[in-house]
Amino acid sequence: MIYKMAHWIGISLALVVFSTLPLQAKDIVIATSSMTLTSIPYLVAIEKKFFDKEGLTAQYVVMRSDLAVNGLITGDVDYNQSVSSVLRAGAAGAPVITVAGIYNRTFFDLVARRDIKSLAELKGKTVGISRYGASTEYALRFGLKANGIEPDKEIKILAVGGDAARIAGLQNGTLAAIVSQVPANFFAHKAGGHTLLSLGEYLETLLAGVGVSRKKVEQNRDEVKRVVRALSRSLDFMHAQPADTKSLIGKRLGTSETAIVDHIYALVTKYATRNGIPSQKAIENTLLGTPFEGKLTNFEKLFDFSMAREVAEGK
Repeated sequence: MIYKMAHWIGISLALVVFSTLPLQAKDIVIATSSMTLTSIPYLVAIEKKFFDKEGLTAQYVVMRSDLAVNGLITGDVDYNQSVSSVLRAGAAGAPVITVAGIYNRTFFDLVARRDIKSLAELKGKTVGISRYGASTEYALRFGLKANGIEPDKEIKILAVGGDAARIAGLQNGTLAAIVSQVPANFFAHKAGGHTLLSLGEYLETLLAGVGVSRKKVEQNRDEVKRVVRALSRSLDFMHAQPADTKSLIGKRLGTSETAIVDHIYALVTKYATRNGIPSQKAIENTLLGTPFEGKLTNFEKLFDFSMAREVAEGK
């Protein structure tokens, strides 16, 4: 009898010990196309260990968006921050889906030379964008049209390449204005420019979020929901703790200028969806410049925001 009691006590103690041991964290790979403003909620979630609290160890890697989408399909990548590429791939028939959207707006500004004082003074002049069909072009078109200027008739849109080429064009006078975003717009200011228009006020588009494979949602919905919850906590933290968030922005994006950090913080908190559910218009506009522009009617096949809704409801 004494032996049996000791045996069962030993088993019970073992169960107590094992039940109190922390569960082994699950490693996940999250891809981003670049380390920019859109990365901030992920960087906050990693820095403040919101993924860890969900039992996840996040490996955050930079890779081309097309490779990241392929990685979702093969299983080499678990999550893709660049949901614009995920939406477009899904529209083309790839087995990928968007489960959360972080930003509903673009971060672009229209930066003009100092001698251009108003939008009216842009008429007949040349505005530089990155490339035709890119988000820089659509942001510009939406902003100008909203302010009564017809882009195709009243200005010339010129694709000149990256930020450095656009700023050089502004500085040497070949461009009257350029489309740029943080931190390049601040370099443009130093080169003699000033912001005429914040284009994010006019173009709703899905910039970042959580993209996954359909297989992942079907087989591991709980993990996907934990990722969404970690990012939701990150967004809450960003709004509640501006000083800590600004410190992290400066450290992780490599800028020490207070004006730039303050501007970034204001943008990312202003345009964040908070609940992870973007607007229908933002989803539609994400397909601008693709073969599916204005043609896709069944948008529901491209996203599943049920987990984001559950997180928002505290479930």
